[in-house]
Amino acid sequence: MCHEPALARTQCLIQAALEDLAATYPNTGGGGIVEIKALSTLVYRISIAQEERVDLVTYEFEIEPDGRTRIVKRTEGVK
Repeated sequence: MCHEPALARTQCLIQAALEDLAATYPNTGGGGIVEIKALSTLVYRISIAQEERVDLVTYEFEIEPDGRTRIVKRTEGVK
């Protein structure tokens, strides 16, 4: 459940992304999370350092009027 103000909503969405990442990200070695960046109000990208690359996991959220939150899209990339 994510509600206003914006800081509380941001914290809630980042926490949801981190929980999903902990449950689904297979590459647990490397240097860990190096950046969490808001790409827009409901889109966040988490950068994770690996030996010779940085894995990028992007989350797009939807917030219902009652505050219920869900991940509508999760994409992975490499930098």
